[in-house]
Amino acid sequence: MKRQGQLFSLQQGRGIAAMAVVLFHLSIMLALPRYLGQELFSDYTWRGNLGVDFFFVLSGFIIVFAHNHDIDRPDRLRNYLGRRFIRLFPVYWVYVGVFCTLVALGFGSGATIPETWDQWISTIFLVRLDKFTFPIAPAWTLVHELAFYLMFSLLIANKRWGIIIFSMWMVACFMVREYPEFEDMTPWTAYFSPLNLNFLVGMLAYLGWKHGRQNIVKWAFPAGLLLLATLYALESKGAAYAHVQLGYAVAFGLAITGAATLETARQWPSKLAVLNLIGDASYSIYLTHIAVLGLLAKILIKISEYAPMPAELIFLLVFIGTIICGCLAHLIVERPLISMLRLHFSAKQPIIDQRSHGAFKS
Repeated sequence: MKRQGQLFSLQQGRGIAAMAVVLFHLSIMLALPRYLGQELFSDYTWRGNLGVDFFFVLSGFIIVFAHNHDIDRPDRLRNYLGRRFIRLFPVYWVYVGVFCTLVALGFGSGATIPETWDQWISTIFLVRLDKFTFPIAPAWTLVHELAFYLMFSLLIANKRWGIIIFSMWMVACFMVREYPEFEDMTPWTAYFSPLNLNFLVGMLAYLGWKHGRQNIVKWAFPAGLLLLATLYALESKGAAYAHVQLGYAVAFGLAITGAATLETARQWPSKLAVLNLIGDASYSIYLTHIAVLGLLAKILIKISEYAPMPAELIFLLVFIGTIICGCLAHLIVERPLISMLRLHFSAKQPIIDQRSHGAFKS
Protein backbone atom coordinates (compact mmCIF):
# COMPACT_ATOMS: atom_id res chain seq x y z
CA MET A 1 0.00 0.00 0.00
CA LYS A 2 1.33 3.42 -0.88
CA ARG A 3 2.19 5.58 2.12
CA GLN A 4 0.67 9.03 2.34
CA GLY A 5 2.74 11.62 0.55
CA GLN A 6 5.22 9.05 -0.73
CA LEU A 7 6.69 8.81 -4.21
CA PHE A 8 8.56 5.53 -4.31
CA SER A 9 10.32 6.42 -7.55
CA LEU A 10 12.22 9.19 -5.77
CA GLN A 11 13.09 7.02 -2.79
CA GLN A 12 14.43 4.44 -5.23
CA GLY A 13 16.47 7.15 -6.93
CA ARG A 14 17.83 8.12 -3.54
CA GLY A 15 18.83 4.52 -2.91
CA ILE A 16 20.65 4.28 -6.24
CA ALA A 17 22.44 7.57 -5.52
CA ALA A 18 23.54 6.32 -2.09
CA MET A 19 24.93 3.12 -3.60
CA ALA A 20 26.75 5.13 -6.27
CA VAL A 21 28.49 7.21 -3.59
CA VAL A 22 29.45 4.05 -1.68
CA LEU A 23 30.93 2.49 -4.83
CA PHE A 24 32.83 5.70 -5.58
CA HIS A 25 34.49 5.74 -2.15
CA LEU A 26 35.06 1.98 -2.14
CA SER A 27 37.13 2.08 -5.32
CA ILE A 28 39.24 4.91 -3.92
CA MET A 29 39.67 3.21 -0.55
CA LEU A 30 40.76 -0.20 -1.83
CA ALA A 31 43.35 1.46 -4.07
CA LEU A 32 45.14 2.81 -0.99
CA PRO A 33 48.32 0.95 0.04
CA ARG A 34 46.97 0.18 3.52
CA TYR A 35 44.12 -1.79 1.92
CA LEU A 36 44.55 -3.69 -1.35
CA GLY A 37 46.63 -1.10 -3.18
CA GLN A 38 44.70 -2.12 -6.28
CA GLU A 39 42.26 -0.14 -8.40
CA LEU A 40 38.99 -1.97 -8.84
CA PHE A 41 36.12 -0.95 -11.10
CA SER A 42 37.27 2.67 -11.06
CA ASP A 43 36.39 2.99 -14.76
CA TYR A 44 32.76 2.50 -13.72
CA THR A 45 32.64 4.17 -10.29
CA TRP A 46 34.69 7.33 -10.90
CA ARG A 47 31.58 9.49 -11.17
CA GLY A 48 29.62 7.83 -8.38
CA ASN A 49 30.00 11.05 -6.44
CA LEU A 50 27.32 12.48 -8.72
CA GLY A 51 25.00 10.90 -6.19
CA VAL A 52 25.60 14.06 -4.15
CA ASP A 53 24.42 16.23 -7.05
CA PHE A 54 21.31 14.07 -7.23
CA PHE A 55 20.69 14.38 -3.48
CA PHE A 56 20.78 18.18 -3.71
CA VAL A 57 18.37 18.30 -6.65
CA LEU A 58 16.05 15.86 -4.90
CA SER A 59 16.15 17.94 -1.71
CA GLY A 60 14.94 20.97 -3.64
CA PHE A 61 12.03 18.93 -5.03
CA ILE A 62 11.11 17.38 -1.69
CA ILE A 63 11.20 20.55 0.39
CA VAL A 64 8.79 22.30 -1.97
CA PHE A 65 6.62 19.17 -2.11
CA ALA A 66 6.46 18.93 1.66
CA HIS A 67 6.21 22.63 2.50
CA ASN A 68 4.73 24.49 -0.48
CA HIS A 69 1.59 25.15 1.57
CA ASP A 70 3.77 26.76 4.26
CA ILE A 71 5.14 29.49 1.97
CA ASP A 72 4.17 32.99 3.14
CA ARG A 73 2.72 31.49 6.32
CA PRO A 74 4.96 32.73 9.17
CA ASP A 75 2.72 30.90 11.66
CA ARG A 76 4.11 27.66 10.20
CA LEU A 77 7.76 28.62 10.47
CA ARG A 78 8.23 26.92 13.83
CA ASN A 79 6.73 23.71 12.49
CA TYR A 80 9.00 23.81 9.41
CA LEU A 81 12.17 24.45 11.41
CA GLY A 82 11.26 21.77 13.92
CA ARG A 83 10.76 19.16 11.24
CA ARG A 84 13.95 20.10 9.43
CA PHE A 85 15.89 19.96 12.71
CA ILE A 86 14.52 16.52 13.57
CA ARG A 87 15.36 15.18 10.11
CA LEU A 88 18.90 16.53 9.98
CA PHE A 89 20.51 16.72 13.40
CA PRO A 90 19.60 13.97 15.95
CA VAL A 91 20.65 11.01 13.80
CA TYR A 92 23.78 12.87 12.71
CA TRP A 93 24.65 13.64 16.34
CA VAL A 94 24.32 9.97 17.28
CA TYR A 95 26.62 8.82 14.49
CA VAL A 96 29.20 11.58 14.94
CA GLY A 97 29.19 11.01 18.70
CA VAL A 98 29.90 7.31 18.27
CA PHE A 99 32.53 8.03 15.62
CA CYS A 100 34.40 10.64 17.70
CA THR A 101 34.31 8.35 20.73
CA LEU A 102 35.82 5.46 18.79
CA VAL A 103 38.53 7.68 17.31
CA ALA A 104 39.33 9.07 20.77
CA LEU A 105 39.75 5.47 21.99
CA GLY A 106 42.28 4.80 19.24
CA PHE A 107 40.14 3.18 16.57
CA GLY A 108 40.29 4.33 12.97
CA SER A 109 43.29 5.06 10.77
CA GLY A 110 43.70 8.57 9.46
CA ALA A 111 40.51 9.76 11.14
CA THR A 112 40.46 12.97 13.17
CA ILE A 113 38.18 14.61 15.71
CA PRO A 114 37.75 18.33 16.43
CA GLU A 115 40.54 19.97 18.39
CA THR A 116 39.39 23.58 18.75
CA TRP A 117 36.16 25.29 19.76
CA ASP A 118 35.45 26.48 16.23
CA GLN A 119 35.93 22.94 14.94
CA TRP A 120 33.51 21.61 17.55
CA ILE A 121 30.99 24.29 16.60
CA SER A 122 31.34 23.32 12.94
CA THR A 123 30.92 19.65 13.77
CA ILE A 124 27.92 20.02 16.06
CA PHE A 125 25.98 22.68 14.19
CA LEU A 126 27.04 21.86 10.60
CA VAL A 127 28.35 25.32 9.84
CA ARG A 128 31.44 26.03 7.77
CA LEU A 129 33.81 28.29 9.72
CA ASP A 130 37.10 27.31 8.04
CA LYS A 131 38.68 24.49 6.01
CA PHE A 132 38.08 21.99 8.80
CA THR A 133 37.31 18.45 7.58
CA PHE A 134 34.37 17.01 9.48
CA PRO A 135 34.90 13.81 11.51
CA ILE A 136 32.26 12.20 9.27
CA ALA A 137 33.70 13.45 6.01
CA PRO A 138 30.46 13.33 3.95
CA ALA A 139 28.91 15.79 6.42
CA TRP A 140 30.30 18.60 4.27
CA THR A 141 27.18 18.14 2.13
CA LEU A 142 24.95 18.75 5.16
CA VAL A 143 26.37 22.26 5.39
CA HIS A 144 24.75 22.93 2.01
CA GLU A 145 21.52 21.24 3.07
CA LEU A 146 21.26 23.34 6.22
CA ALA A 147 21.95 26.53 4.28
CA PHE A 148 19.16 25.64 1.84
CA TYR A 149 16.73 24.84 4.66
CA LEU A 150 17.40 28.22 6.25
CA MET A 151 17.04 30.04 2.95
CA PHE A 152 13.75 28.29 2.29
CA SER A 153 12.55 29.34 5.74
CA LEU A 154 12.67 32.93 4.50
CA LEU A 155 10.01 32.05 1.92
CA ILE A 156 7.82 30.83 4.76
CA ALA A 157 8.42 33.91 6.88
CA ASN A 158 7.77 36.33 4.00
CA LYS A 159 7.31 35.20 0.41
CA ARG A 160 8.29 38.49 -1.22
CA TRP A 161 11.50 39.03 0.72
CA GLY A 162 12.23 35.31 0.64
CA ILE A 163 12.14 35.28 -3.16
CA ILE A 164 14.39 38.35 -3.32
CA ILE A 165 16.99 36.97 -0.91
CA PHE A 166 16.86 33.45 -2.35
CA SER A 167 17.29 34.84 -5.87
CA MET A 168 20.28 36.92 -4.78
CA TRP A 169 21.81 33.79 -3.23
CA MET A 170 21.33 31.82 -6.43
CA VAL A 171 22.89 34.59 -8.55
CA ALA A 172 25.89 34.75 -6.20
CA CYS A 173 26.32 30.96 -6.40
CA PHE A 174 26.22 31.13 -10.19
CA MET A 175 28.81 33.91 -10.28
CA VAL A 176 31.35 32.30 -7.92
CA ARG A 177 31.78 29.12 -10.02
CA GLU A 178 34.41 27.50 -7.77
CA TYR A 179 34.62 23.73 -7.24
CA PRO A 180 37.29 23.07 -4.58
CA GLU A 181 37.93 19.61 -3.17
CA PHE A 182 35.91 19.07 0.00
CA GLU A 183 39.01 19.30 2.22
CA ASP A 184 39.81 22.74 0.75
CA MET A 185 36.36 24.27 1.13
CA THR A 186 36.10 27.64 2.82
CA PRO A 187 32.94 29.34 4.10
CA TRP A 188 32.93 31.38 0.87
CA THR A 189 33.19 28.43 -1.51
CA ALA A 190 30.68 26.40 0.52
CA TYR A 191 27.91 28.90 0.99
CA PHE A 192 28.29 30.31 -2.51
CA SER A 193 29.08 27.05 -4.26
CA PRO A 194 27.45 26.45 -7.65
CA LEU A 195 26.30 23.13 -6.17
CA ASN A 196 23.66 25.14 -4.31
CA LEU A 197 22.03 25.79 -7.69
CA ASN A 198 21.00 22.14 -7.61
CA PHE A 199 18.40 23.00 -4.97
CA LEU A 200 16.84 25.53 -7.34
CA VAL A 201 16.77 22.94 -10.13
CA GLY A 202 14.93 20.59 -7.78
CA MET A 203 12.40 23.28 -6.91
CA LEU A 204 11.76 23.88 -10.61
CA ALA A 205 11.46 20.13 -11.13
CA TYR A 206 8.65 20.09 -8.57
CA LEU A 207 6.83 22.85 -10.46
CA GLY A 208 7.21 20.86 -13.69
CA TRP A 209 5.69 17.79 -12.03
CA LYS A 210 2.92 19.74 -10.30
CA HIS A 211 1.80 21.95 -13.16
CA GLY A 212 3.01 20.23 -16.35
CA ARG A 213 0.82 18.17 -18.66
CA GLN A 214 1.25 14.55 -17.60
CA ASN A 215 1.43 13.04 -21.08
CA ILE A 216 4.28 15.45 -21.95
CA VAL A 217 6.18 15.73 -18.66
CA LYS A 218 6.60 11.97 -18.31
CA TRP A 219 9.03 12.12 -21.24
CA ALA A 220 11.32 14.19 -19.04
CA PHE A 221 12.53 10.92 -17.51
CA PRO A 222 14.16 9.44 -20.64
CA ALA A 223 15.26 12.96 -21.65
CA GLY A 224 17.06 13.32 -18.31
CA LEU A 225 18.77 9.95 -18.67
CA LEU A 226 19.85 10.82 -22.21
CA LEU A 227 21.28 14.15 -21.07
CA LEU A 228 23.04 12.43 -18.17
CA ALA A 229 24.65 9.90 -20.51
CA THR A 230 25.71 12.66 -22.91
CA LEU A 231 27.35 14.73 -20.18
CA TYR A 232 29.05 11.64 -18.76
CA ALA A 233 30.47 10.86 -22.19
CA LEU A 234 31.68 14.43 -22.62
CA GLU A 235 33.40 14.38 -19.25
CA SER A 236 34.95 10.99 -20.03
CA LYS A 237 36.52 12.61 -23.09
CA GLY A 238 38.04 15.45 -21.10
CA ALA A 239 35.32 18.02 -20.48
CA ALA A 240 35.81 19.73 -17.11
CA TYR A 241 33.29 18.95 -14.39
CA ALA A 242 32.84 22.70 -13.81
CA HIS A 243 31.57 23.03 -17.38
CA VAL A 244 28.98 20.25 -17.11
CA GLN A 245 27.96 20.35 -13.42
CA LEU A 246 24.87 22.45 -13.97
CA GLY A 247 23.95 20.21 -16.88
CA TYR A 248 24.09 17.21 -14.54
CA ALA A 249 21.71 19.05 -12.20
CA VAL A 250 19.29 19.68 -15.07
CA ALA A 251 19.53 16.02 -16.11
CA PHE A 252 18.66 14.90 -12.59
CA GLY A 253 15.87 17.45 -12.41
CA LEU A 254 14.34 16.12 -15.63
CA ALA A 255 14.67 12.52 -14.46
CA ILE A 256 13.04 13.32 -11.12
CA THR A 257 10.17 15.21 -12.75
CA GLY A 258 9.57 12.42 -15.25
CA ALA A 259 9.80 9.63 -12.67
CA ALA A 260 7.35 11.39 -10.35
CA THR A 261 4.98 11.94 -13.27
CA LEU A 262 5.19 8.31 -14.37
CA GLU A 263 4.43 7.17 -10.85
CA THR A 264 1.50 9.56 -10.58
CA ALA A 265 0.19 8.01 -13.80
CA ARG A 266 0.68 4.52 -12.23
CA GLN A 267 3.33 3.67 -14.79
CA TRP A 268 6.20 3.15 -12.32
CA PRO A 269 7.16 -0.08 -10.47
CA SER A 270 6.72 0.87 -6.82
CA LYS A 271 6.97 -2.63 -5.32
CA LEU A 272 10.75 -2.89 -5.25
CA ALA A 273 11.09 -3.67 -1.54
CA VAL A 274 14.88 -3.86 -1.29
CA LEU A 275 15.49 -0.69 -3.27
CA ASN A 276 12.76 1.11 -1.32
CA LEU A 277 14.48 0.10 1.91
CA ILE A 278 17.86 1.30 0.67
CA GLY A 279 16.24 4.60 -0.30
CA ASP A 280 14.70 4.91 3.17
CA ALA A 281 18.09 4.10 4.71
CA SER A 282 20.09 6.39 2.41
CA TYR A 283 20.82 8.98 5.13
CA SER A 284 22.25 6.35 7.47
CA ILE A 285 24.14 4.70 4.62
CA TYR A 286 25.57 8.04 3.58
CA LEU A 287 26.76 9.02 7.06
CA THR A 288 28.17 5.64 8.09
CA HIS A 289 29.52 4.19 4.87
CA ILE A 290 33.14 5.41 4.98
CA ALA A 291 33.73 4.05 8.49
CA VAL A 292 31.98 0.77 7.67
CA LEU A 293 33.84 0.42 4.36
CA GLY A 294 37.17 0.72 6.16
CA LEU A 295 36.22 -1.75 8.88
CA LEU A 296 34.82 -4.41 6.56
CA ALA A 297 37.70 -4.04 4.11
CA LYS A 298 40.27 -4.63 6.87
CA ILE A 299 38.36 -7.65 8.16
CA LEU A 300 38.00 -9.27 4.74
CA ILE A 301 41.59 -8.53 3.73
CA LYS A 302 42.73 -10.18 6.95
CA ILE A 303 40.51 -13.19 6.29
CA SER A 304 41.87 -13.45 2.74
CA GLU A 305 45.34 -14.07 4.19
CA TYR A 306 44.05 -17.42 5.47
CA ALA A 307 41.32 -18.11 2.92
CA PRO A 308 42.41 -16.44 -0.33
CA MET A 309 39.68 -14.73 -2.31
CA PRO A 310 39.77 -12.58 -5.45
CA ALA A 311 40.03 -8.83 -4.94
CA GLU A 312 36.79 -8.44 -6.88
CA LEU A 313 35.00 -10.64 -4.35
CA ILE A 314 36.34 -8.54 -1.49
CA PHE A 315 35.03 -5.46 -3.28
CA LEU A 316 31.58 -7.01 -3.70
CA LEU A 317 31.35 -8.29 -0.11
CA VAL A 318 32.46 -4.97 1.36
CA PHE A 319 29.91 -3.13 -0.76
CA ILE A 320 27.03 -5.43 0.16
CA GLY A 321 28.04 -5.47 3.82
CA THR A 322 28.18 -1.69 3.95
CA ILE A 323 24.70 -1.33 2.47
CA ILE A 324 23.34 -3.91 4.92
CA CYS A 325 24.98 -2.15 7.88
CA GLY A 326 23.51 1.17 6.75
CA CYS A 327 20.06 -0.38 6.48
CA LEU A 328 20.40 -1.90 9.96
CA ALA A 329 21.49 1.47 11.35
CA HIS A 330 18.38 2.98 9.77
CA LEU A 331 16.07 0.33 11.24
CA ILE A 332 17.67 0.23 14.69
CA VAL A 333 18.72 3.85 15.22
CA GLU A 334 17.42 6.31 12.65
CA ARG A 335 13.79 5.29 12.18
CA PRO A 336 12.91 4.76 15.87
CA LEU A 337 14.68 7.97 16.91
CA ILE A 338 13.01 10.14 14.28
CA SER A 339 9.61 8.56 14.89
CA MET A 340 9.89 9.25 18.60
CA LEU A 341 10.99 12.85 18.10
CA ARG A 342 8.33 13.54 15.49
CA LEU A 343 5.64 12.12 17.77
CA HIS A 344 6.87 14.28 20.63
CA PHE A 345 7.09 17.36 18.42
CA SER A 346 3.68 16.82 16.80
CA ALA A 347 2.06 16.49 20.21
CA LYS A 348 3.06 20.08 20.92
CA GLN A 349 1.87 21.44 17.57
CA PRO A 350 -1.58 22.75 16.66
CA ILE A 351 -3.50 20.71 14.09
CA ILE A 352 -2.63 22.00 10.61
CA ASP A 353 -3.19 20.98 7.03
CA GLN A 354 -1.58 17.56 6.65
CA ARG A 355 -0.90 18.19 2.94
CA SER A 356 2.16 20.17 4.01
CA HIS A 357 3.85 17.06 5.40
CA GLY A 358 5.16 14.59 2.88
CA ALA A 359 6.58 11.28 3.99
CA PHE A 360 9.87 11.95 2.23
CA LYS A 361 13.10 11.73 4.17
CA SER A 362 15.18 14.73 3.32
